[in-house]
Formats: sequence, structure tokens, C-alpha cells
Amino acid sequence: MSVLNILRGRVARRAVAVGGLAALAASVTGLALPPASAAAVPGAAKPAALHVTSTSASLPGGSTASGFSEAPDGAVYYASGSSVYVVKGTKISLVLTASGRVLAVAANSTGLFVEVGRTVTEYNSSNAIVRSWSLSGGHVPNSAGLFAVGSKLWAWTEYSTDESGLEYASVYRFSASSGTVHRVSTADAYPGDFAADSDGAYYQQIGKGESAHLVRVTSSGATRRIRNSAIGLQFALSGRRVEILAYHTSHSTSTLFIDSFSQTTLAHAYSRHVPASDRAIAGTGAGLLVLSAPCSSMACSSATVSRLSTATGAKVSTLKLKDALLLVPGPAAAAITYHGGKYYLVRLAA
Repeated sequence: MSVLNILRGRVARRAVAVGGLAALAASVTGLALPPASAAAVPGAAKPAALHVTSTSASLPGGSTASGFSEAPDGAVYYASGSSVYVVKGTKISLVLTASGRVLAVAANSTGLFVEVGRTVTEYNSSNAIVRSWSLSGGHVPNSAGLFAVGSKLWAWTEYSTDESGLEYASVYRFSASSGTVHRVSTADAYPGDFAADSDGAYYQQIGKGESAHLVRVTSSGATRRIRNSAIGLQFALSGRRVEILAYHTSHSTSTLFIDSFSQTTLAHAYSRHVPASDRAIAGTGAGLLVLSAPCSSMACSSATVSRLSTATGAKVSTLKLKDALLLVPGPAAAAITYHGGKYYLVRLAA
């Protein structure tokens, strides 16, 4: 699924959210290993300003690029059709050509994981195949997400098309050291509302009627869930918290919030009203980031990226980043911009 289609899906989802219903949103996949973000405390040192450190050349693949995912060393992988590319610093290289359209990619310190159809394949540093896994299900997925956390792997898949409307996703967990795949959830998870780190995986699950739940699954398969009916747009992990950019609906109106929960207990920490222009959040090496774009178009010349306090959700540093589209979660900090029909990877730091 291309970046532009991802954003179109989010805009459509927001329109549906005003009516109080859930809809589809796909998300950037990636390994989220964020540190705590400094809270704004009286007398504390002023947080370092968010700034750009480098910008890549235009990314091959154009508007078909998708599935941006950051490895532990800061390299960013993405797919375009059957091609998988990597951006190391500002250098862009073709990594491999897969057997079909690549739905998702992820990387740990030793391997690259690529999903084509219902098959996930691991490649080593020489691009040789190490192992493959088959994700159960009766249909070939249309979109997917992959997350590599050390040797632990997570995936979600869903089967919707532009004509079929919302289809809920199935969730899987497996290990790089085993061929066994455990299906955690079957066609009841919101596509794209997903994040994972060493504490486990987190996603939003539909219940009966209008109910929904926030779910945590550990690498051993232990599950905890709480009732949470806000319509999530995107998940992030930062400062030992699950941060959700979500709509709260009431009487056919909808207001955007960041909702924060403990990663271990899922206890609610805070909910903070945020501008409707906020499009994405991500846990990164520069802290918890939010992308705001107060334009009706996908690419926005007045877009900004802000660093947030994980204690309150308040903005502590803001950077103007023209035409920013997406944030890439992971141990470094990066954003994807789009202008002139081309994508660029912008590295950030604080």
C-alpha cells in the first residue's frame, strides 16, 4: 500500500469517525524502541531543540513506496512493488527483489524480514534466505505490518480492497529461531493500530457491538486487555507508555486526543486534547514525536514535527518540516517528506 493510499485511508477514517464508527487506517511498520521523553518540569533544563541532521536524495519507487521500517542501527527499509530498498544515512541501495509485491518489511540486528502474500521470509546480511513462515488465513492479504524485536516477530494482515470497505486484521507472533507461527487474533484487530517492543505487542481489538479494547500481548503469548472505545488512528511506544492518537466521539461529534497508558498494566495515564491537524505520532530516539499538517492536501507546506512530553503530551519542541507526510518509529528519528512527485527521508535529532 503506497504512502498516499495510507494517508487517503486515514482521511477517510476521520470522516467516518465523525459519525462515531470505526474505519480502516494503515500504518508505517517499524521497530519501536523509544527512550523516555523529558517532561516539562519547572526548574528542569530546557529540552534540546528538534532539528534536521540530513536529507536523502529522492527515494526510488515514487508514490508506490510503502512499509517504511527502521532497523536497530537506524537503517530504514522500504518496499516498492517487489523491490526492497535500504537508506543508510543518506545512501540508498536496492537490497533485493522478492518473488512478488512486498506488503511489509522489518529488520533486527541480524536479518531482514519481507512479507509477500501470506509468506514472511528472513534474509541474512548476504541476502540469502534463512527461513520462511506461512501466516494462516483463507485469503491473500492486501496490506500488512511486520515488527522485529530482537528474535521476536509480530505481524498483522488484512484483506480489504478499495471496494470491500473495512476488513479487520489478524495478528500473529513467531520467533526467528522457530518455524511455528501463533495466531494471536483472528479478523478482529484494527489494521495499522499496532506497535511492538521488548514489552510485547499492542493493538486495538473490536468487541461486540460498538465496544473496543486496547490489548497487550507478551512474547510468551500472555494477554491483557482493557475497554477502550476511542477510535485509534496510530499507536506509539515511548517513555514506558502506549500513546494512541485517537478520536473520542460523542453525539455524532469527534475530537482528537492523545491517550496514554502504562505499557505493563495498561492503566490510563492521561488524555490530552490535540489539534485536528495532528496526523501521526511515533516513538523515536529523539522522543515521542507528532506530525501536524494543517492542510487539506496530503503534502503540506506548513507541516511541523513536534517533540512531546510523555508525562503530559505537551509539546516541548517544534520543527517546521515542509511537506512532511509520515514519521518512522525506531531508535533513530526520521520523517518522510513528499514534494515534486518524489519522497525523501529526513533524519531528525534533538
